[in-house]
Amino acid sequence: MDGLGASHPAVSLPEGIVREATGPEHVVVVWGSGGLDGVVDALVDTGHLPLLLTPAETPEMVEISGAPSLLLVEADLLDDSSMRSLAAVRSLAPQTRVCVLAGPRSGADGLLRALRAGLSEVVDPSDEVALQALLAPQDRRSGERVLAVGAHPDDVEIGAGATLLRHRSLGHPVSVLTLSRGAVGGHREDRRREAVGAAVAMSAELLMGDLTDTRLEEAPDMISLIEGVIAAVRPSTLYVHSAADNHQDHRAVHRATVIAARRVPQLFCYQSPSSRNEFAPTKFVAVDATIHEKVAVLAHYRSQSTRHYLEPDLIVASARYWARQLTHTRYAEPFEVLRASEQATV
Repeated sequence: MDGLGASHPAVSLPEGIVREATGPEHVVVVWGSGGLDGVVDALVDTGHLPLLLTPAETPEMVEISGAPSLLLVEADLLDDSSMRSLAAVRSLAPQTRVCVLAGPRSGADGLLRALRAGLSEVVDPSDEVALQALLAPQDRRSGERVLAVGAHPDDVEIGAGATLLRHRSLGHPVSVLTLSRGAVGGHREDRRREAVGAAVAMSAELLMGDLTDTRLEEAPDMISLIEGVIAAVRPSTLYVHSAADNHQDHRAVHRATVIAARRVPQLFCYQSPSSRNEFAPTKFVAVDATIHEKVAVLAHYRSQSTRHYLEPDLIVASARYWARQLTHTRYAEPFEVLRASEQATV
């Protein structure tokens, strides 16, 4: 299963970029009484993972495994019991999309229950065109897609980890592009494995280059590499290093990304441990719900555990400091705004 990679098959990754982690599988829960083989085949063919569950089983699955991307409900199964299960699922996973499967032979009672519950999306499971439109990859529908770019493993997680986790909680696909393997700061294979672990913990796709650590400013093809990733991921929001940074690799990645991302609607710059005093954020994202998850994500970077800036107390204290810019917020991450939309979702 290619996970998020299955969401944009039309454009391949540029040579020199490897997909090390695919992000979450697109789990779809199906409530059906049988005769839905065509639906299941369509789910598999479009890169989804179908789970055939009863309504009563589903809330517990959501609690244990997380929110599915889609819940398909056969109209004739909508009775008092299944409606209670549906209410529980919607409470646990408000971002899960719910669609009713109803054909010409479906009874009216289930459809009426669906309409009373606010379920207005109905698809005939025998209509192949409608089913393909329903299962179209998320980046072909209106919706947020996020790309975060960093020079080394752990850069993105330090600068924007809690914000990326917030994007994921809202159902936004997240991709991380790391342009080097961080060989100067540790063993390259250790750092790759740690980056994979962190990406999996964030439910993010991880794309990695192999440019020379500490010499990224000498990489002549970095702009084209980033352009190629942007073409494949098609982000609506991009996060990258600030230009106000003492590390030459961070500045080089900033410059290359700003050029490569000239058509990305939203572009924000995050803070690094090496950021200079000129770092001037004007956007602050409340991360009360995800700051401690960020600490857990950064714990995957065991080879860097002696770095003071990865100490949990310092990570939390920094977020507490930036939260002074917001009301009714305990923790926040700061960003410089290079380009923003009025319809920003985070």
